[in-house]
Amino acid sequence: MGKPSWNWLVLILSASLTVRLAAQDSSWSEIQKHYSLATEARQAGHNDIAIKEFQQILRLDSHNAEAHANIGVIEYTEKNYSQAADEFRAALKLRPSLWNAEAFLGMSEFHLGHPREAKAHLEESFRYLQDAGLRSEAGNDLIALYHQSHDLNRALGVLAVLQGAHPDDPSLLYTAYRTYTELAAQTLSHLASVAPESAQMHRILAQAQESQDDSVGAIAQYRKALELDPTLSGLHFELAQAILAKSTDEPSRQEAEKELQQALVEDPGDANSEYMLGEIAWLRANPQEAREHYAQAVRLQPDFVEARVALGKALTALGRADEALQQLSEAIRLDPQNEVAHYRLAQAYRKLGRTEDAASEMATFKTLQDSHQPVRALFQQVQERPVPPQTVAPDEPQ
Repeated sequence: MGKPSWNWLVLILSASLTVRLAAQDSSWSEIQKHYSLATEARQAGHNDIAIKEFQQILRLDSHNAEAHANIGVIEYTEKNYSQAADEFRAALKLRPSLWNAEAFLGMSEFHLGHPREAKAHLEESFRYLQDAGLRSEAGNDLIALYHQSHDLNRALGVLAVLQGAHPDDPSLLYTAYRTYTELAAQTLSHLASVAPESAQMHRILAQAQESQDDSVGAIAQYRKALELDPTLSGLHFELAQAILAKSTDEPSRQEAEKELQQALVEDPGDANSEYMLGEIAWLRANPQEAREHYAQAVRLQPDFVEARVALGKALTALGRADEALQQLSEAIRLDPQNEVAHYRLAQAYRKLGRTEDAASEMATFKTLQDSHQPVRALFQQVQERPVPPQTVAPDEPQ
């Protein structure tokens, strides 16, 4: 947890005293003096002195909720969570709408091992928090509490708020990954309990075996799922993928092709199946047929990056590099980090005699390839893709 935000309390203190003590010149003057001394001491790291100055303010104005809250924040930074909680309770008794104080009380209760109390205070205050640092700390504690109680859907709601402000924060990204992973496991456990022999359960078993490179086992599970529910959307496509993962020889191509054609009978708008039919045609060294399937996939789903890259590849092979430029440029616009799109664009430029542009794209390809290499294997393990991504064959010149 990062350093707590505490200055908000000092600002509230100054504003509220102006209203409450404007007519009490002597008290106001002395309180301002203690307030200034407390601020200087806090900024210098002399927390003990700052606490004494805020206590002097309470001697002059026993109903000053903000002074209690300031002492609470200082005690919190010193990890004196019990004392901090007492001060925040005192502040909230005087002013129940001090949402930041309530958030700090929730965080204090969290550290004291009182999850029910902590959750109540954090849930009540979280939506009102304006200070980014405090909202982040309170949100992280609330997410931890939801994890403890296995209330993962509510954790996702808090995560959405925090990630909206900090979309690239590594700790939040990790928390999101962990939350989604645990939610998936929780859902799977429930499915296994209520419907262990359902088509959906066999489909999940197939996907698990695919992740372990057991294509034979995956194929058997997909076939079982189809026996149980022939109308389950996407099953024919997934079975075709498993078949091609086992082998790309001609009998396997024909078997996968049959499944993909059935998928399109059931859903003529299935861009993924059109793309995979293009991949089979490409394996058969038939770039014209491959182009037709890739183009149909793009028509069905214009933001289908892999289909545009594949279409650019086929157009270049057919001597239509100028058309390939349009598809590959759009693919890069949609996904600037797609290294294969840059490689294929370099090929198209080379076909058109634009050697400088080709060299530039090839340099980008190599930079992206090098940057992606360290995490490529891990990413492939944890990331499910609807279709196999385009690749550069090992024997292609680079």
